[in-house]
Amino acid sequence: MVIELTLVDVYRYEGLPGKRFRFRVKGTRVYINVLADELDEAVKKAEEIVKRLELDKYLIEKESSTEIK
Repeated sequence: MVIELTLVDVYRYEGLPGKRFRFRVKGTRVYINVLADELDEAVKKAEEIVKRLELDKYLIEKESSTEIK
């Protein structure tokens, strides 16, 4: 399963470096927030978080368990 990220919001705190990017994992209520200077960097960081948390494996299990019912 490929996890799709949707950019929800970009914001900046005054006095702090970088921008905050907020992504939503498509088809879920899961949001991922990262700090980065550019969108490409933010996407890579969000994808790394997805891999570390093994969200793809969890969502596959969750999806298959709901199809059985």
